[in-house]
Amino acid sequence: MAPRPAHARIYTLADSNYFVGLVALLNSLRLTGNEQELVVLDCGLSAQHRDLLEGHATVVPLSPEVAERKFLAKPYLYQHVSPDELVVYIDSDILVTAALDPILASAAAGRICIAPLDWPEKRQRRRTEWQQLFGLTAPLREETYVNAGFLALSAKHWRPLLERWGQVTASIPDGVLFHGDIDANPLWAGDQDAFNALLMSEVPAGTVELLPEQAIVFPPNLERIDVLDADRLECAIDGEPVAMLHYSWVPKPWEPRAWRRMEQPLRDAYARLLPRILFAEDVALPLDPRDVPAWLRPGAFGAAARQRTAFARRLRRLAARAARRLPAAARERLLAVRDSFEPPQRG
Repeated sequence: MAPRPAHARIYTLADSNYFVGLVALLNSLRLTGNEQELVVLDCGLSAQHRDLLEGHATVVPLSPEVAERKFLAKPYLYQHVSPDELVVYIDSDILVTAALDPILASAAAGRICIAPLDWPEKRQRRRTEWQQLFGLTAPLREETYVNAGFLALSAKHWRPLLERWGQVTASIPDGVLFHGDIDANPLWAGDQDAFNALLMSEVPAGTVELLPEQAIVFPPNLERIDVLDADRLECAIDGEPVAMLHYSWVPKPWEPRAWRRMEQPLRDAYARLLPRILFAEDVALPLDPRDVPAWLRPGAFGAAARQRTAFARRLRRLAARAARRLPAAARERLLAVRDSFEPPQRG
């Protein structure tokens, strides 16, 4: 086993809409033996949420101007990093399913550990406009575009990079994030574009360590994962161990309509593990089952709701296929009936 680096802290970002995901992240960390301090950058948690987190995480309120731009707030973690710590950032829509020690050991040695983009056809994204927009001090190189939902690095080696990331992200104007077509908008991905621009220019070549493809799994591949041991959160894909499940894009799995984006809700590893992670007796911070849709709850009631949800998903697929063969008016009526049906949310 790799030695556990000292002075590691794990950072995440959350508001009230992400509280369930934040608790799932916290509990998954503890269930997999990752006991590092969890620092939550608060961009809109409620007072009740902060009370529940007391004793489990360090909650750091962000300034109002930063919290208002919550989708660009991640880089401000540099303001809370000490000079010699090992910095780990994990999005609050990620479940950790293994000990992170091997990744942390690599980061402690000076590597920047990060995952390839979950959108494979965009992994060659590189925009010449970044040079001027971000005031880059070195030319852009061709590098693999990465996902900024997880990163691990040593502040001793890379604190200037974290500060620079915050600086260039602050220059991104309002209204451009996720606006229009990604290929036409050089700032479409916001702080992720800023981080990639820095990795491709000001960070020396060869210092980024791309995690293996199976280390962090994203939708729709979450439905291909084998849950080997639900109690220990042990997962594999194609026979290879999985360290994290990242539920990128929306809706998130704790939201009522998330089942609609799943082809096979009963196979989705994130959704399958949530009842265990949120409600089991051995978790650090158990939630009230009423905090999530019925199909994510524990026990027989939740199991029955999951079966109804899977049936509803099959009906949606059948309705969509049938609608394509109908005249416009009949198609609209059929789809309206389809969209009016939802599995029960409360019980």
